Amino acid sequence: MCGEILSADEVERLLSTMSDKVEKPYRRSEYADRNEILTQSEMEHILSMISGDKPPSQPQFNFETQEQESVAKRVDKDVMRKLQLMHDRLARRFAAKISKMLQSVVDVRLMGVDQMSYSEFIFGCDNPSCFNLVQVKSSRSKGTFQWMVLDINPSITYPMIDRMLGGGREPSTTARRPLTNIEWKLAQRIIDEFLYELHIAWENVADIECTVTQQESNPQMIYVIPNNAHVVVICFEVGLIEQRGSITLCIPVDFVKTLIEGE
Repeated sequence: MCGEILSADEVERLLSTMSDKVEKPYRRSEYADRNEILTQSEMEHILSMISGDKPPSQPQFNFETQEQESVAKRVDKDVMRKLQLMHDRLARRFAAKISKMLQSVVDVRLMGVDQMSYSEFIFGCDNPSCFNLVQVKSSRSKGTFQWMVLDINPSITYPMIDRMLGGGREPSTTARRPLTNIEWKLAQRIIDEFLYELHIAWENVADIECTVTQQESNPQMIYVIPNNAHVVVICFEVGLIEQRGSITLCIPVDFVKTLIEGE
């Protein structure tokens, strides 16, 4: 056909032939009607329709089960009230004992009984401090032993040690340093008195024997109790002249349940 001029009929036939070969435009999907990128869930839905499978379901979180597990790890209110009564008596007895030892009026009050994780307890402790790991054997432990922690805040540790050495009659600035070997030995007398009164406070529940096995100035140096373990924290406020500080007892919840809930 080169060099020839097509007639009008030939041009119409050629155009009609070309139009028959052109494919009809495809139908846009419901997702393509939007001027946006498909989300992951939309892509999975399209692929599932192609494969004939049902679209994947969204993960289901059982918050009720998680809450039940959390409650199961905690001590109930009746046990908490019993602990409060036991250690309130301990505070009064310990105040009398330590006042006689220091030959000065010492005020000891139970500030509260709370529950938290061991990591939360460690976070609230001073560093340096008078931090003691206590091994506990009980009449119900069947030959095994448990652990608890006794922390004496430095703001009251040093005033009591000064008083034991004949000083401390006037308020002084609290030292912010680790205890020396001699100071640890003097602090041990206070610790022994507290643990004896703890034994007396618990005797109606179980016969417990407490032994200090490790002493640290840095609370984070004791690794026996896991950081995520649930613990009961019993806090006492101690006042000597115008100096005030705290003595805190940390007991794992499992041990509390073994002794009190099992009685």
